[in-house]
Amino acid sequence: MPSFSPITVPNLEAWQFAYTIDDGHSAGTIVRATVTQTREPTSSDAQAAAVLKCTIAVIDDQGTVQTDAAGDEMTSVYVTTKTLQTDGGQPINVADHAADLVADCVVEVANRLAVHSSIAAMAIPSG
Repeated sequence: MPSFSPITVPNLEAWQFAYTIDDGHSAGTIVRATVTQTREPTSSDAQAAAVLKCTIAVIDDQGTVQTDAAGDEMTSVYVTTKTLQTDGGQPINVADHAADLVADCVVEVANRLAVHSSIAAMAIPSG
C-alpha cells in the first residue's frame, strides 16, 4: 500500500487536505483531497444519514492544479462517496469517517497514477 504524508499548501479551504505520495511510481506527486457532505432524507430504518464525497486533484506545492499529458486539468482524478447511516437517532461522527475516506482515496489515486505511469512508459517507442 502506498504511503503518503500531509503537507502544507497555501490557500486550502475548509475540508481540503494536501498530501505528497511518498513511494512508488507516483512518489513526489502532490494531491488535494476535498471532502463535501450532503444530508440524505431519513427513513424509518435510518434516523440520520449523510453522504461524504471525496474528490482528488493533482496539484503543485502552491496549490495550482496540474495538467496531464493531454493538457487536461487534473481537478478530479478520483471521486468517491461514502454513505453514513445510524439508527435510533445516534449522531454520526463525520470527522472520523472523512479521515478514513480521504486515506482510501489517496491510496487509490497513488495506485492509479502508478498504473498510468507504467502504461505511458510502455507506449514510448525505443530507439
